[in-house]
Amino acid sequence: PPERAWREACGRAMLGLASLSLGFITKAQCADLVPCKPAIARGRAYKLSFCIHSVSLPGLDGKKLKAGQRPFVTVATGDKVKQTELADWSQDDERWCFGEAITMEVAPHEEVLISVVCNKEVNLGLAALTHGTKCVGSICIPIASVLPMLQMQDRDIDGLVYTTEGISFDVLKDGAKTGRALMSFETKQAPPPAANGGSAGRRNLCSEESWCNFSARGA
Repeated sequence: PPERAWREACGRAMLGLASLSLGFITKAQCADLVPCKPAIARGRAYKLSFCIHSVSLPGLDGKKLKAGQRPFVTVATGDKVKQTELADWSQDDERWCFGEAITMEVAPHEEVLISVVCNKEVNLGLAALTHGTKCVGSICIPIASVLPMLQMQDRDIDGLVYTTEGISFDVLKDGAKTGRALMSFETKQAPPPAANGGSAGRRNLCSEESWCNFSARGA
């Protein structure tokens, strides 16, 4: 009968609409549970401070070097590069002192290239002209290796800060060691919970008296 056929057609139409609605709902729920944005999947960014304490360079004697040729340090990640001021020579310790912190926004999957650089100077008699730069050596540090070493400190006015001890790294140029750099790292953002596990052994290995090398690369 026409009335029965009409009811069956309406039933099929309602079923189709219900399936379509269920599909939209399921897709929305999946998007919430499994985000597809690479930035989220690869970890959130941190504002991490690279505290450059000092650098020892046997091939760069501060007693014989001109003031304009003093070394500085660059910190690079992706297309972002920042640099320190020129270092001061410590005659007593025979090393270049910086005492400077550079803050960069980094993600756990990234690597940071830290380079020790000197200006080249051309002597024109009455004046010296800076002519380019020369890389003395560099260090490549995976951020994922730094996060497990961050320990919480309460600094009163500054509040909670997550910081590492002083860590010494080999400075390399074309695969050869050209010096050593003493650095530490700190951030006001809490590291991921997984980053806190197993840090004691790494802290002992990378204490101020030991020299570590995280995937160091020559420049």
